[in-house]
Amino acid sequence: MTSRIPGRPGLAAAVALLGLIAGALTQRHPSMAALLALCLFGLVALAMLGDRAFPWAIALVAVLPWYPLVSQGASAPIVKQKVLCAAIAAAVLVPWLWSIARGDRHARPSRGTVLLGVLFAAFTVLIYQTLGSVSKMIDSEVVGFLFLGVSFICARRFATPRAWLAPAFAALLILAIFGLDAYRADPTNRIGYFVGYPITYGALVVGLMPAALVFARRYSRLLAGATLAVAGALLILSESRSSWVAAAVLLLVVILLQARRGNMRTLVAVAAGAVIVTGLVFSTESLHKIVERRLSSKLTSSQSYTHRAWSYSYAIKEIGHEPLLGAGAPGFSARESANRTSIGAIDNGYLSISLDMGLVGLAAALVPLAVAIYFLARCLYLGLAPPVELSLALGIVGMGVVTVFYDSFYWAQIDLLMGAMGGVLSVRLAWLTAARSAPATTLTRSSLQRLLAGA
Repeated sequence: MTSRIPGRPGLAAAVALLGLIAGALTQRHPSMAALLALCLFGLVALAMLGDRAFPWAIALVAVLPWYPLVSQGASAPIVKQKVLCAAIAAAVLVPWLWSIARGDRHARPSRGTVLLGVLFAAFTVLIYQTLGSVSKMIDSEVVGFLFLGVSFICARRFATPRAWLAPAFAALLILAIFGLDAYRADPTNRIGYFVGYPITYGALVVGLMPAALVFARRYSRLLAGATLAVAGALLILSESRSSWVAAAVLLLVVILLQARRGNMRTLVAVAAGAVIVTGLVFSTESLHKIVERRLSSKLTSSQSYTHRAWSYSYAIKEIGHEPLLGAGAPGFSARESANRTSIGAIDNGYLSISLDMGLVGLAAALVPLAVAIYFLARCLYLGLAPPVELSLALGIVGMGVVTVFYDSFYWAQIDLLMGAMGGVLSVRLAWLTAARSAPATTLTRSSLQRLLAGA
């Protein structure tokens, strides 16, 4: 009795040929085995996840340990810049191209999106002309800024906010695992250097925390409480005061939205969460000491205060010289700061990007934040609080608050999250815009809530 291999003979022959080629390459170049395995894993993941591959790729690339686990300052990545830049580009483009190849129909690009694409294409040409070669553009600062716009545009093809919940929770878990491991290795040091710098770490925690909480709350209140407590502990161990300010701003926004809706249950849950975090801080001696030390430091005489004062004065003066397009390359302001002071940063992302790419570049970088703020304002006006969309908007706003005190646009992980979350949220604005134009008799609050929950 003979058996027949299922499927088409051509497919079986192609698989066999691919196996022979892979074996030959692996024998001559052992490193090819890891690369082929990674490519195969990526293809399988794309096939299994479909459109969900986009948020998973963005979230994982944002939190992977690209830098040393423990350090005393900002260090170079432990991988080559071309590897890091390739991972950034692949996280955005591979799921996008896969979705196009599958022929899935998604939201059409708007005129504003096309304009944004043309603008970032022009930035690419400008940066190339400034730096003089493609090799100099293979840098995470440059690629991160450019892919803020690319991720925003590509994310509009994956306009399902619910798909972000599980990746956000998993990414926050990864940040917790590596962060606590770094604390175990050196309890006296700040955690978060494995993503570049502790403030970058704090911004990522703030950006992912709202969606992770929504995911945890869908399973149990206990899991949501534990998620909030762990996130609070991570923010404290990072010793990033800007992230603490961002978390406080998000808390105030949530209270304002829920008070507008008269949702007492959620307000009680928010108050309980604040009590949990406060109790965790005061009941844990190490966390209590960190908060006390950071809050009692003499800000007016600290190096950070004096450098920030210099940064504002220098940046505002220099922006006036080239207001439209700036120096024409991300990272210029950091290098100028390092030449003039002992700190290689301006300590304000909005000023640094204005100095590097001009007011036009600042406007382009502000698009995701503007979308999030507009979404929150419409929700407040309409008395709505769709939890999934709000979690993305709050995450963007949290990272935007950190940017007031930090050069966030120099870190590709933050750029990717802000751009991708903003792109998804921009498509969801259509449902809120419908509420403004529809008569009150045809579109009630409950029907709009059902629209928001159904897409």
